[in-house]
Amino acid sequence: MKLTVLVDNNTYIDRYFVGEPAVSYLIEDEDKRILFDVGYSDAFIRNSEKMRIDLRKLDYVALSHGHNDHTWGLDPLIRMFSEAKLEQLEFRLPTIIAHPDVFYSKLLNGEEIGSLLTAEKITRHFKLEYTKKPMWLTEKLVFLGEIERTMPFEADNAIGQIARDGEISEDYLLDDSALVYKAENGLVISSCMFTLRNLQYD
Repeated sequence: MKLTVLVDNNTYIDRYFVGEPAVSYLIEDEDKRILFDVGYSDAFIRNSEKMRIDLRKLDYVALSHGHNDHTWGLDPLIRMFSEAKLEQLEFRLPTIIAHPDVFYSKLLNGEEIGSLLTAEKITRHFKLEYTKKPMWLTEKLVFLGEIERTMPFEADNAIGQIARDGEISEDYLLDDSALVYKAENGLVISSCMFTLRNLQYD
């Protein structure tokens, strides 16, 4: 498995990469290429071009949760694929993998902090697959879906509100998920919000 950091809030000064308070990783395992989160802007695309990484050939885009610093890069990603079609460049459309809550509006003090794109808009460009259950992307890499909250501290504090099916309620971020890789020496966990313990998967 190979993991490449496409964007986070640190950069190599001598390479002049773009940084932002967000994350996006490219994971390559077996013959699959998985983009994990898309950051806040097009920074992950600009950095990938500087690293000579072609993001037009992806198998999956996995979203850790629906906040803006993990989903707003979907807009420039759509534009990149739309331009590839117009310019007749070679590409492979990825499947978006996410929890069912990812594309609902998320609010903080009345302001939108979630995805600017709806599920309907996404499905005009990519295949979208929701899952609350673990989903294996390769033989060793799994998207966890909805992670059971078993520790007392895990669901004490809401982070803003979520507008779901016409109702606004406290957002305990049930869509927060992670990728887990089964390495020879144990599990490698890529997560953005919560500490994961006692993971067991068939």
